[in-house]
Amino acid sequence: MKKSILFIASIIASLILISCSNQSTALSYNKQSKAPSKDVREVVWSQLPTADKERIKGTWKDAKVMSKDVLTKEMAFWIKDKSYVGKEVYKIVFPTTFIGQPNIMLVYADVATYAYIGKGTVQ
Repeated sequence: MKKSILFIASIIASLILISCSNQSTALSYNKQSKAPSKDVREVVWSQLPTADKERIKGTWKDAKVMSKDVLTKEMAFWIKDKSYVGKEVYKIVFPTTFIGQPNIMLVYADVATYAYIGKGTVQ
């Protein structure tokens, strides 16, 4: 009886030790990540030109991250840095004060660093 209780206790102790070591590995990996700890919308907002910020209705909190997409040549028409073509980027939509349609501003950001890449065309 004592042997079975001791055996079960040692298994439980082993499981606890294994789960603790996995958590510390996950935490150290998150610390090494290149992505900023802030919201991507806030980081991109801080990089927008003043003229663009003035056209936006609200603040970065009103923006929506639409998706991660691979940037195509067509999507990168207004973007100066063409090195992002073929790479995955965030698509972020900011509402604008424009009364007509479309009343949004589409912005692209680097997935790893949240760097502002440029604006996209809105249809």
